[in-house]
Amino acid sequence: MIDINRFKNIFFKINTQSITMLAMLFLFINAYLQVLFFNQTFMNVGANADETAYREFLNTNSDFSFSLVSNAQAQPYAFFGLLLNKFFQDAQFTNRLISLISAVFLLLFLFRYYKKQKFTNLIQGNPFVSNLIVFNILSSVLLVLSCHFVGTSDMISVAFALPAFILLTEVLFYKKQHSVIIIGLLFALSFTSRPTFLISLAAYLLSIVFIMRKQLFSKQLIFVGLFFVAFTALINFNPIVNQGKIVLDIKTIAEETGTSWFEMNYLMAKKWDAGEIPTTQWLSSDDIIQYKKEHPDFIFPKNHLDILVNDTGMFTRQFFRMFGMSMYSSSRYMYVLFPFLILFPFLKKKEEDLVVNKTVYFTLSFYFISLFIFIVSAIKLMEFRWMHIAIVFYAFYAINAAKTISENKRTVLFNSVFVIGILFFILKMLKG
Repeated sequence: MIDINRFKNIFFKINTQSITMLAMLFLFINAYLQVLFFNQTFMNVGANADETAYREFLNTNSDFSFSLVSNAQAQPYAFFGLLLNKFFQDAQFTNRLISLISAVFLLLFLFRYYKKQKFTNLIQGNPFVSNLIVFNILSSVLLVLSCHFVGTSDMISVAFALPAFILLTEVLFYKKQHSVIIIGLLFALSFTSRPTFLISLAAYLLSIVFIMRKQLFSKQLIFVGLFFVAFTALINFNPIVNQGKIVLDIKTIAEETGTSWFEMNYLMAKKWDAGEIPTTQWLSSDDIIQYKKEHPDFIFPKNHLDILVNDTGMFTRQFFRMFGMSMYSSSRYMYVLFPFLILFPFLKKKEEDLVVNKTVYFTLSFYFISLFIFIVSAIKLMEFRWMHIAIVFYAFYAINAAKTISENKRTVLFNSVFVIGILFFILKMLKG
């Protein structure tokens, strides 16, 4: 007869003895991947993703002035770009360097804040391995999307937003004394860098409604909102005074072109759904114009609600395709931490660590509401980099939740993260 207790003891002992080696191997592999990504993306002589507009701004504006920054798109990004480009005289390098510096500072904040405010030894008697586990997970989740090597405002927006969301969560849930002025300023800097921040903010506020309704009108949250609005107005001082509006970094297609991003995305989704083009093929504005000429009677929907009402089948299929892909990406980027947090409410007794339990519910709500909004708004195909704020926030509080389970189970959890990450790396290498 198998002695279950003896087997469990051996299993836990093996996990305890192997965690240092696995953590070091995971760190080495991620460092190696970052070198590959650096060579492929940061050192790419061509343009990555949407870099062109940001590069052209620096190429056409060499003199720094606050009025120029205030009237620019992505003002914080433009501010640092204009200053640094005076030294480097290379717009593409400057923009990518800003993203890289933003990621480094964000990683340092996340690691330092966790150590100072949240840390307990994950592995008793071994603070080095405990630190290594936290650094491994935070760095791998933060850097896996490679936004830190791309010269766009995405990374700097995330670098402002994440500390603000974490500081605010600590204020609302753990009664920490963090400055509402700093949080409001960081929100304003993130928003003016990339307005898609508003989707994350909406998901965060909706999660407060569902999980911590009483906090919605708390003094801290109200003051954060007031300072957010005030700093946004201050950053946009010139366009508000001269044009009566704020400047947002929104991708648009010139009206005279005869089409829009919405029409482009809809037609791509329509053709992907019908199998007329592969999902790897993207249509251009010229393709949409040509389609309109060839199909003069075709009526494009006016908005998302129009698609939902009049093309329900396509909308539903696209939604579930994107949701399925997002579940895979969530597991791919966060490994077993993703299902761990989903299952956490069933693993813990309700009366234990009520604040931690409530934070877990809030984190899950924030993540899945963000995902839902991005999927619905995407139409064609959600880009998982849009979830950058949510996945790092999720991983941060997953590590925090792991502190409340037994050390043996915690060791198995983190070893599983490292083993799966290593296996994904091996598969990547085998595929070439």
